[in-house]
Amino acid sequence: MTNATSERTLYVGLYLPAQSEPTTAAIMKLKRVGNAEAGHFAYGLGYLEKPEAISLNPDHLPLQKAVFQLASRLIREGGAMPLTIKDALPDAWGRLVIAHQLGGRIASDDELLLLTNDDRVGAMVFSETTRMPECVPSPRFDLKQLADAVKRLQYDLTVPEPLKRLLHQGASLGGARPKASFVHDNALWLAKFPANDDPVDVQTLEAATQGLAMQCGIRVPRSMTVAIGKGEHAFLSQRFDRIQPVDNPRRLHYLSASALLNIPYESSAGSYTEFARVLRRLSIVPGEDLKELFRRMVFNILVDNSDDHLKNHGMLYMGNGRFRLSPAFDIVPQLTNLGYQMLSIDGISQEASLDRAIQSAAHFGLSIDDAQRVVSELAETVYKQWATYFKVARVSTPLMNRVKSCFERQARIVGAPVR
Repeated sequence: MTNATSERTLYVGLYLPAQSEPTTAAIMKLKRVGNAEAGHFAYGLGYLEKPEAISLNPDHLPLQKAVFQLASRLIREGGAMPLTIKDALPDAWGRLVIAHQLGGRIASDDELLLLTNDDRVGAMVFSETTRMPECVPSPRFDLKQLADAVKRLQYDLTVPEPLKRLLHQGASLGGARPKASFVHDNALWLAKFPANDDPVDVQTLEAATQGLAMQCGIRVPRSMTVAIGKGEHAFLSQRFDRIQPVDNPRRLHYLSASALLNIPYESSAGSYTEFARVLRRLSIVPGEDLKELFRRMVFNILVDNSDDHLKNHGMLYMGNGRFRLSPAFDIVPQLTNLGYQMLSIDGISQEASLDRAIQSAAHFGLSIDDAQRVVSELAETVYKQWATYFKVARVSTPLMNRVKSCFERQARIVGAPVR
């Protein structure tokens, strides 16, 4: 078995700006020999001749005629697939949905790319031939039906055939939480549902924190919570990688910080300052994006959002080879006060420290004095005004008490300048 060999060829398509159908852009061949995988990637010559052609990743897969050799790597270490392509893979929830549809069989990564084209984040699609899959309109359905399907899958109950089709709407999306795309007000939204092991109402917690982030000058998608049952809610946020309305869909090319830095998000490598260097080079508005990234970093530290890994940051393609920092997402207090950030501030330490953030100010185009003012402003807003936004989001009293205790501890841990 250790000498078994298999090969797979996938064609990569991309929705180019202002186009409603994907264009075949590249070919990727992967070959497994035993426990290792190698391969190569190349843009199509016809694609390279298009004046509107864009690279899948300006730093790590730039437009060129030469073939990219994908170095051999062990399968258990991620294989040879480029992280740019891995951005299109579903995470834990999507893999669970696909496994259920396949009768419990675990699909390989290349198979997952083919099975999850319809709703994935960004503008890439995949095919076994040069013919790209047709755009399939997102179905309209009742949110409570989808919530029922999600609950049945989590508890290993029978899922009726109509509900299986609804579950597939979340199979292409990243993250561990149950989710699906959902059409609302003629636009595409992301719906997140309760997980069976949630200790708190994570949906209202995220909605409240997103409102607080907006008050702190951070761009976030439109969002809302919707009751789906007794004491349960769904969190809805409008998809920022889609040009609305939904009946004339256009996709925006999206790259996570993991792909932009070419660093696996599961690792402890990478940092806010490294991502800042990417923004400085690629952003259409580098000054604005750098200052906002600093605000997001400080906000995550203040609210105990330690789940700020590289896949929870990214950029959207804006045209003419330039990108923009995407709206912030997945900002949720972890309520653990562990005193670290998943994404290091400076690449030296994982410590959640406002002093360390201030000392990194120059990487974000700020002076030390500017950084101190931002930190003081955000700390004042978070720790003095949070309850207002959490009440608006109808956070329950027990959860409000937990957040209060969490924020009081966090202020001490991170050295917040709160009067």
